[in-house]
Amino acid sequence: MERISPQLFYQYLTCPNWIWFDRFGDPEKKHDEPNEMQQTLLEQGIAFEKEYMAREFADKTVTTIVAHDWDAGVSATKKAMKAGAEIIYQGYLRTEYYQGKPDLLFRREYTKSDKKSKYVNYYYEPVDIKSGSDLKEEYKYQLMLYALALADIQGYEPPDAGVITSTGELVKFRTDSFREKFYACLGKIEKILGGEKPPMQLTKACTNSPWYDCCVEEAEATDDIALLYKVDKRALGALRDFGVKTVEDARKIDPEAFGDSIPFLKKNGLERMKMQAESLKTKEIFTRRAPKLPTAEFEIYFDIEGDPLHNVEYLFGFLISENGRDVYKPFLAERPADEEKMWREFLNWIGSSDMRTKDYIVYHYAPYESTRLTTLSDRYKAGMSDADRLAIVQFRARMFDLNDIVKEDFIFPLYFYGLKQICKLLGFSWRSKKAGGAQSIFWYEEWLKTGDREILDTVVQYNEDDVLATKFLRDWIHIKE
Repeated sequence: MERISPQLFYQYLTCPNWIWFDRFGDPEKKHDEPNEMQQTLLEQGIAFEKEYMAREFADKTVTTIVAHDWDAGVSATKKAMKAGAEIIYQGYLRTEYYQGKPDLLFRREYTKSDKKSKYVNYYYEPVDIKSGSDLKEEYKYQLMLYALALADIQGYEPPDAGVITSTGELVKFRTDSFREKFYACLGKIEKILGGEKPPMQLTKACTNSPWYDCCVEEAEATDDIALLYKVDKRALGALRDFGVKTVEDARKIDPEAFGDSIPFLKKNGLERMKMQAESLKTKEIFTRRAPKLPTAEFEIYFDIEGDPLHNVEYLFGFLISENGRDVYKPFLAERPADEEKMWREFLNWIGSSDMRTKDYIVYHYAPYESTRLTTLSDRYKAGMSDADRLAIVQFRARMFDLNDIVKEDFIFPLYFYGLKQICKLLGFSWRSKKAGGAQSIFWYEEWLKTGDREILDTVVQYNEDDVLATKFLRDWIHIKE
C-alpha cells in the first residue's frame, strides 16, 4: 500500500489529475523538470531554511537526523524522541499509513496531567520552515499529516502545529480545528490512488503541474466544460449531473431552464457560460455590452513587479500618454533594501505640483497594483506625511482596472483571461519570448545573485512591455465603445 505523503496533498491542491497521471499516465508526456521559477522557489526555500537554522539555533541543542534511507531515518528519529531531544531537525516520520519529513520537531511539556504520550511527560510538535510570510492553508495539510503520524508514534496527537515564516515568527493552528477538512481531502486522494480518475478541471494553479499540457489535451479531446473560463470549479459537478458535460452542451443550454439549480452559477453566469462556449467554438470575440471608459486630460498605464521570495515590490512602471506622445517612467528598487527609497520617489512624483494640478486616469490590469499600494502604505506609514497620504488617496481615486471591463463586457475564445493571453490574441507581442510575471521574478532573483545589469535591463524592458500592452488593450476597448 502506498503511504500518504505531504506531496500528495500539494499535488491534489494544485491539480487533482497530477496524482492520477503520475500513476496511470504516459510518463513520456510528463514535464519532469521544474521551470525556472519553480526551481528558484525551491532553492530560495532551502536557502532560507539553512540561514534560519544557522542564525536561530546556533546556541541551541539540535539533533539533526542524517540518513541514506527511510529505515535508518525512522530509526534515528525514534531514538532521538525516546531520548527526549529538545529539537529534532529533518526527522523521519513513518507509520503504516503516513510518511513525511517535518523540518522541525519541538519537544513540548504537558500542561495537563491527564494527557500522556508514551514519553510520559513530553511530546513532539511538528513545525515547518517556510520562506513565505504567513501560514497558508496548503501548509496545514502537510502539518496535519505530521501530527497524525506523531499520534501513532508517540501515542498522543500534538494539539498544535505551525510554520516559521520569513520574519522568523512561529505561527500555529489547532490541529483539531483542521481535522475534518484534512480527512475530506484525504478521502478524495485515496479514491484517485485507487484508480478513480478525478473530474477534469482547469485552473490557474493547474499550470504548475507537470501534466498541465496533458490536462488541456484531454479536455480539448473530450470537449470538456472545464475549458470554459469563469465557471466555478464547484459548479462543474452539478453541471455534469444535469447533462452539461461538453462545451457543445453548454453552447446549447437554455439559462432560463436552470433557474438557481446550479450552485455558484446563477442565471447571469449561465448566460455568460453559454456565450463563452459559443466563442470557443467559433473563435469569435463577443461584446456583451458596450464598454464605458473614463476620460481625462491624459492617461497613465501602471504595472508593478513584485518578488514574494524577498517580500518586496521592486519596480513601479508607468507609461504616460499625453498629447499623442508616450513616455515610460520606471521607479526601480535595484535591491530589496531600496524598496522604501523607490516608494519615496513614487510619492514625491504623484505629490508634485505638476501631478496634483493635472487631470489624469491611471489604467492597470487586475487588482495587484491596488493591493500592493495598500501594503506599501501600511509598511511605510511611519515615514509618510499628511501630503503623502493625500497624494495616495488622490492617485488611487484615479485608478481604473481594465480587467473589470474585460470580464463583464467581453467574451474571448480563451481558457484564461490574463493580460498576456488577451493581448497576444489581439495582436500585441512582448519582446521576450519568456515574458511573464513569474519569469520577471526569476530574472530579478538572478540579478540579485549575479549583479548582471543586462538581466536587470530585461526586467525593466518586460515591465515596459506590460504597460504598453495595457495601453494596447485600452485602445482596443476604446474602439468598441
